[in-house]
Amino acid sequence: MRTIINAWDAFELWLTQLPFVFQVVFVTVVVLPLCALLAIGIDRATQRFDRAPDRRDP
Repeated sequence: MRTIINAWDAFELWLTQLPFVFQVVFVTVVVLPLCALLAIGIDRATQRFDRAPDRRDP
């Protein structure tokens, strides 16, 4: 577990030391597409719960 924490700390330090322009490019190229894919995946996984249950009138 400590290895994962150390790797994340190293990545975070590298990212925060980049100039602002490169940080914006990184977010635009990497983070936004990942967030979009995650949102699409969650939408598809929960799509079956979007429909109202069938009601039969007696």
